[in-house]
Amino acid sequence: MYDATRILGIDGGYRGFYSRNTIPLTPKVVNDIHKRGGTILGTSRGGHDTSKIVDSIQDRGINQVYIIGGDGTQKGASAIFEEIRRRGLKVAVAGIPKTIDNDIPVIDKSFGFDTAVEEAQRAINAAHVEAISIENGVGMVKLMGRYSGFIAMYATLASRDVDCCLIPESPFYLEGKGGLFEYIERCLKENGHMVIVIAEGAGQELLSQSLLAMGQDASGNKLLQDVGLWMSHRIRVSLMLHTNFTRFDIL
Repeated sequence: MYDATRILGIDGGYRGFYSRNTIPLTPKVVNDIHKRGGTILGTSRGGHDTSKIVDSIQDRGINQVYIIGGDGTQKGASAIFEEIRRRGLKVAVAGIPKTIDNDIPVIDKSFGFDTAVEEAQRAINAAHVEAISIENGVGMVKLMGRYSGFIAMYATLASRDVDCCLIPESPFYLEGKGGLFEYIERCLKENGHMVIVIAEGAGQELLSQSLLAMGQDASGNKLLQDVGLWMSHRIRVSLMLHTNFTRFDIL
């Protein structure tokens, strides 16, 4: 329909443009990929050379580039487009938003987000089953979301089992009136169990500065502490010190 006689898949993300082979994408090759998770092309994180990528595009005679991925991937696509424009090449660059975090500006919903929310239900259901099986059980589910809590929030809204949802966009505190610990104690007294959903980026400001100094990943994102383990420890200590519960478990 678009007179595209040859379609190439780049193996291994951005680095694949100049360090790996291409994969011919024919109707036969892509026939069943909608039934699989992940990517048949492979991926990589950070470290790509924009100039080498455009050299490869130019050398291969590619005139349309479709780049699929999240926030960092789209930033890379923008850099590639700028280099192509600087060289005056007749190459179109299209960015396709595919990330479970749903954290790409302007885009209402990215590919992969609905699947992530659906899969998160399994973890929440499992945590709820465990929590109600023991006395004063607290089920904690940590979900992806470094700077955005879309998965945690939508999974919570889709579930009738979550009592508390913690996301990066909404700061919270632990101690004192109206704090998280007070709410947990009240839930346990009223229901005998509770389920907490927390996004990985929530509550990072509550961790000590020494714990936060962990550097960056290959894409330049700040490495985060495991707020789930830290939070479960703090909840356990608080319940031991400030309640009269004789039995409780955090799962």
